[in-house]
Amino acid sequence: MDQNWNNSANNASMPAPNMDMEANAVPINRMGQQQPIQQQPMQQQAAGQQLAGQQPMQQQAQIPVAPVPNMNMNGSAPVIKQPGVAPVAPVQATPKSGKSTLIETIILVIVCLIAAGAIIVAVIFFIRYNELNDTTEARINATVAEEVAKEQEKSAKQIEEERKEPRQEFRGPSDYGSISFKYPKNWSVYINKDGSNNSDFEAYFQPNKVPSLSDPNSRYALRFIIKNRQFDDEAKVYIARVKNGKLKSQNFSADSDAISGTRYEGEIDNKINGVFVMFKVNDKTAILQTDSVISPELLEEYEKITQSLRRNTN
Repeated sequence: MDQNWNNSANNASMPAPNMDMEANAVPINRMGQQQPIQQQPMQQQAAGQQLAGQQPMQQQAQIPVAPVPNMNMNGSAPVIKQPGVAPVAPVQATPKSGKSTLIETIILVIVCLIAAGAIIVAVIFFIRYNELNDTTEARINATVAEEVAKEQEKSAKQIEEERKEPRQEFRGPSDYGSISFKYPKNWSVYINKDGSNNSDFEAYFQPNKVPSLSDPNSRYALRFIIKNRQFDDEAKVYIARVKNGKLKSQNFSADSDAISGTRYEGEIDNKINGVFVMFKVNDKTAILQTDSVISPELLEEYEKITQSLRRNTN
């Protein structure tokens, strides 16, 4: 409630003090304006009152003193409490507890670990992908190269077969049973002995060119020999080698059993390994032999030659 009271010093009307007002609040007049604050010290006011013959000091002490504005520490405007208006308290940040900070730190560490793990997995996956890609590409290249090599080998073999065809026929002397067989046309033949005067017959065959007969290290794709010797006498040497395990033997036949004998494979003598067939020709013994069989192609060719053996009776 506003009430006027008289100031004997300046004869002015001032609003009665608000008992609810804070000590530091600024008085407000009826016009809603802030009342100017008198900054005179209490001693000067008391002296002036005594000179003017005014009331004693006990009554003057009841004069309200304008409060000094309360400035906050941040230098903002003073906080004024007006009737019916609640003062706005400054908003203060709630300090975080140590437990909350620890949980946030743990979560951050876990997130960082997950991110690092994801990066490591991505790098490993990328490396493995490149390795797999390189391995796959290498396998593809190897497969392609292998297929190309097979095609080239097949083409070379086909060309070689075409060079062999048509095969030539070789026929021995009529006095020695006229034994014949077919051999590749690109092979050369050299007749060392023709069987005259009851001597042995010897013919040597080799692709392109026949090696020297005087060289003990020479090996031949095919030998055709007819010895002027009984079959049983000639077979004794090889039977002994079969018994000591140096040779393997099995029965052999060709020309619808018109030719029959024995097939030997292994160590023919102390220097030569190979395969040969031996069969009777009247009172003589024929041998068809290949030396040091080291390639499947040569052995395959030899098998074709032995199956082409014929005995002519004309």
